[in-house]
Amino acid sequence: MAEEQKTNEPPKDFKELKEKIDSKKKSDTKKIIQQIATREKLERDYEEDVLEVTFFSSPETQRMIKAKRPTQKEMMVIMKLSAEAAIYEGKVDPSSLDKMVKIYEKLPELAATLSIDKSLDVKFWTDKVSFTTLQNFITELIKETQRGSGIDAEELKSFR
Repeated sequence: MAEEQKTNEPPKDFKELKEKIDSKKKSDTKKIIQQIATREKLERDYEEDVLEVTFFSSPETQRMIKAKRPTQKEMMVIMKLSAEAAIYEGKVDPSSLDKMVKIYEKLPELAATLSIDKSLDVKFWTDKVSFTTLQNFITELIKETQRGSGIDAEELKSFR
């Protein structure tokens, strides 16, 4: 009788445990694949989310530039620069002017980063267009980004 139990088959409990482990592995693998696929889809959605930013390059001329929607990090930079500019705007003391210069020096890099057309690089935004054109582009980009986000016009005005 003891010899009959010594077969090569594992006990029933062990088989059930092995089946549960295998099932769990398949389930976990499936979840990981879905998560990776979701991440890739979100990243692709972001890359394909192009804004058409229309702004005035001169009082009588409107231009359109394709730009990417700012990431959360880029939006925080924009908000920080806007808030800092609001603090120092209109002040004429040397410290405030120095801080405004540092804020405005960051705008060409921001515009270059957000422009889809890579020929619109930092040098372009620094040397080939007026400060007003640069500022108009960034302002309209912010408006376009916020369109449909639930932020009303008054809040947007106060942001600028």
